[in-house]
Amino acid sequence: MSESRARPLATPFDPWDTRFAFFWYNDQEIFHDTAADLARKAETFADAGINHVITFSCTHFRWSFRRYWDLLTDTLARVVTACHAAGIRVTEHHSSHLTHNPVDEAGERKLEERLRTRGSSIESWPHLREDCDADPVIDGVPLSSWRQIDGRTGRWARSAYPGHYDYQGWTFCFNNPHYRRAYLAYLSELYATGIDGIMTDDVEWFGAGHACACATCRALFREQTGHDLPEPGPAWERWHGDHGDPAYLAWLRFRRHSTTAFHQAVKDHYTGLGIRPLRPNYSERALHRDPHGLSLEEMPDLDWIFKENDYSTIVRYSWCSWAIEAAHRFAVGRWRDVPPMSMFYPDRPDTVRFCWGLAMSWGHLYLATPEGESLGQTEKHLRRFEVAQPELLRRMQRVASLGFYDSRTTRQLYERAEARSLAGLIAWAQACYRRNLPFDLFQPEELSRLPRYRVVVLNEAVFLSDMELQALRRFVRAGGTLVWTGATGSNDETGAGRDAAVLGRFWGIDSFAAVLDGAPPVTTQVGAGRLVQVAGDYALEPVERIVRPAGDGRETRLPWRPVSAAHERLRDELVAFLGSLAGGADLRIENMPAGVLATVFATESGDSLVVHLVNAAQTLAGVHVGHDDPIPFPRFRGKPVGITLRMPAAFAGRSVRQARYHDPDVAAARPVAVASAAGRVTVTLDPAWIGAYGLVQIELE
Repeated sequence: MSESRARPLATPFDPWDTRFAFFWYNDQEIFHDTAADLARKAETFADAGINHVITFSCTHFRWSFRRYWDLLTDTLARVVTACHAAGIRVTEHHSSHLTHNPVDEAGERKLEERLRTRGSSIESWPHLREDCDADPVIDGVPLSSWRQIDGRTGRWARSAYPGHYDYQGWTFCFNNPHYRRAYLAYLSELYATGIDGIMTDDVEWFGAGHACACATCRALFREQTGHDLPEPGPAWERWHGDHGDPAYLAWLRFRRHSTTAFHQAVKDHYTGLGIRPLRPNYSERALHRDPHGLSLEEMPDLDWIFKENDYSTIVRYSWCSWAIEAAHRFAVGRWRDVPPMSMFYPDRPDTVRFCWGLAMSWGHLYLATPEGESLGQTEKHLRRFEVAQPELLRRMQRVASLGFYDSRTTRQLYERAEARSLAGLIAWAQACYRRNLPFDLFQPEELSRLPRYRVVVLNEAVFLSDMELQALRRFVRAGGTLVWTGATGSNDETGAGRDAAVLGRFWGIDSFAAVLDGAPPVTTQVGAGRLVQVAGDYALEPVERIVRPAGDGRETRLPWRPVSAAHERLRDELVAFLGSLAGGADLRIENMPAGVLATVFATESGDSLVVHLVNAAQTLAGVHVGHDDPIPFPRFRGKPVGITLRMPAAFAGRSVRQARYHDPDVAAARPVAVASAAGRVTVTLDPAWIGAYGLVQIELE
């Protein structure tokens, strides 16, 4: 690699004023495009309103293409030159360690299909197949010595997501000094192209939760925790998953700390070079028992945090699950002071409009691509709407008096987190989302937000520190209502147990005991507020899940399994219960067509309240469903829709100046009838106005 061809753009930069797209560099760009071709592509992005691209490539599993690194780096430099000339920033994105290594016919087909989908073929890359199996010596050590080790077997860990998909490859250990040194040297070559940002993808452990148990990790684990990892075989199998063993809990923490340390090593490296590349990063799922040790929240540098809504999931049927994960990214973005974003894989105008509307309604930036291509021109009018309405779509403040607490330690360490804690949080938040009851999700770093809520819900948050408990008690004594489900608080943050007597003394309740499954709630006055104990099994079932055909079979159709009528009734009961605890719902809507989603925000300036409306009507209907099912976007007729919003406490006493309805498909905003009284504001609009997406702006004096 020759010396730097370009420098990162020096134009004024605001992470919120960023309109992202993917710039794919596949066979066409790598082998055929001239500088003029790349310049035309960059200008097309700029014309669509894009000012930042993230690169994506058929060579995403970069270590499998090691013999082509010089070619790929030269291509990247040419892309950077073209984009910078068009005023577009460039973040390079590739997998930090995933590889191709087929072990059977299915794996061979998977490799060929992955390349074909991404505008390439195995024939384009002579020696690729042999390189997948090769074990070159690099800096005096074999590449195979860098690989993650599966603790069950003592052999190399495979890159599979159980029950999801199998990448059919090896993975590298982030603690291995030889891997780190080689990867950081490669990043130096990429920085020299003038890229503005770097996204080191897939920093996670594999082996179905059993990696890494290599010699380096064993030694580090012993040094950092004082515990030893068991040997492969029966000893490992007995130990793994034993949440009563302090060594196992220490290992779960160790894996997460190790991925954080790797991100820190990347930061230290580029800081040592005197540069600070922009750092977006993501996860597909955060609200689950993570077997991969992702450290998304703790990354040392982070400029955008986003959710990937996976390529294989069906847009029309998966959005409800995505929405709750989006609330997590919003919370992390809030306390880290970076924009949250949602990444989608729409491939038609209808899915583009739907995904964009969802992102706006979640307070997110929007990023999308069909696999292997870009969508700049399809998004053009939507991007122009973003530019025209920055104060209504950026740096938004969520309006909700109901808060769900995301106990990160509980979801990482509690053995039953998936079945109880997270099942409750997801089911309850989905019920609120589907019934247009405004809610917020907040994290341990945001305990200072507690006074903003009327009601806070702890969905079996088992692992709580004394500091967390004390903050929650102050909230209750000051007049808040705390919903405490199941075994909440029965362990501290280390895993040590707390018995009912300790919790009783803490709350001043002589007969404190967890409410048993199936039993009715118990309410106790504490100071000026209430502690409402609820059974841990209450309303765990009504959940819309991700809909994904087996593998990457995008043509596959599968039976649709909607939430049952009984579970819909349970949702109604739950939402009524939560609304009653809050002294009535923050948002009341009359005559809203079924399936229209409403979310409420305030602008950063405090000059306006914003109600987003997304037309998801009839999306969750079907018999056999698949990717080709269009988003219906039915048009509505009927009585005027009345939207009544309780004025947030921060806006008490403010009067309403006017209200307007904005739609990216309509040239001019429409005036909306508005009235306010007794701390509430009501707007009335014609349901015929509701197309794919609309935004009600309530301007305050």
